[in-house]
Amino acid sequence: MEREQIEELFEDSGYHGLNSKLAYKIWLTGVWDEEDEDKIEAFIDAYSFEGEAILTDNFLYHYRIFAYIHDKNEGSLFHRQIF
Repeated sequence: MEREQIEELFEDSGYHGLNSKLAYKIWLTGVWDEEDEDKIEAFIDAYSFEGEAILTDNFLYHYRIFAYIHDKNEGSLFHRQIF
């Protein structure tokens, strides 16, 4: 994901403060290069970051937990095969 896309995600979610603090750093890490934009949007919508001073590492830690749970729920609980 390009830096501009990350900045747009933060802007669209209303987290202008996070955009200025985290977008460039997240882009540098490359963590979101291959991630699904819908999953990232769901993460930003699910968590509340208002009034918090959050470090990039802490933010990405929370994202990894969310992504793990999101992937597990998407794959196993709701898509059962009937034989």
